Amino acid sequence: MSHKSVLEVLKERATVQLDNVSQQLATLQHERQQANAQQQLLHHYQQDYQQLLRHESEGGIYGYRRDNYHAFLHTVEHALTAQNAAVEVLDQQQQHLLSDWQASRQKVYALQVLIERRHQRTMRCQARAQQKSNDEFATRRFQGKE
Repeated sequence: MSHKSVLEVLKERATVQLDNVSQQLATLQHERQQANAQQQLLHHYQQDYQQLLRHESEGGIYGYRRDNYHAFLHTVEHALTAQNAAVEVLDQQQQHLLSDWQASRQKVYALQVLIERRHQRTMRCQARAQQKSNDEFATRRFQGKE
């Protein structure tokens, strides 16, 4: 049974954190795309109904119909304003999570570098010990033949 070093445990935890932040970022990105699609849809409604109002106004329109168009356009404008605010909040959250993701990724990378350096140091020490053992064996063997 091999025991993990503290660095390996820390790297595993940092990797789990990176995975969690990555998942949150992906979910937020999906929400952002949906919010953007809703924003575009509202913008298209606004343009379409403004065009319909202009078209009907050219031929003459009853007052109540014009009032209905204006009321609907006012409602769409409020919805568009609220959607713009929601998209802005999602953008801010996305920037925050992106910073967290970058920091988590950098932490995992740094821990991996430390683990690799420790492994290289261990391998060098083992190679030196092996070389020393070989030298001692060769010396004893050489001295034994004289």
